[in-house]
Amino acid sequence: MISTSLQRSAWLFLLMAVALFGCGRKEMPQPLSDSAAKPHIENLKYETNGTVMRLDFVLRGNPAGVGYQIDRTMIDPYCECPGFWRRYVDMAAMPRLVNSKTKKILQLSSSVGYVFRIRAVDKEGNFGPWSKMMRVHGVDLFHK
Repeated sequence: MISTSLQRSAWLFLLMAVALFGCGRKEMPQPLSDSAAKPHIENLKYETNGTVMRLDFVLRGNPAGVGYQIDRTMIDPYCECPGFWRRYVDMAAMPRLVNSKTKKILQLSSSVGYVFRIRAVDKEGNFGPWSKMMRVHGVDLFHK
């Protein structure tokens, strides 16, 4: 028969393993708020030309100010899968960004694949949903 302390240790180990390596959402919990007032991005379009990516979008939400966050990850060349997300751009919430067409130019490295995502955030700290993932590849136009 297994001792009680050994059983507790086994359960504790199992609980820690699930907490650390379990599937699920891998970001900080977001506060719940009224979905009608949530900041969001509309008319998102993107295009690449060589080592430049251009984003066009409109921010909607709180008239006191809306900003945006852009996350980026690199594509692993061996498995063709994305890595870990890292914050790439963090634009503070400003009243002038609400309901205006916004353009953002991002620099890419040649011969590297990336995945980007963007979301709106308002002055009160409410987050909008993440956009669909945008998979792009930097291309050196001079040495094709």
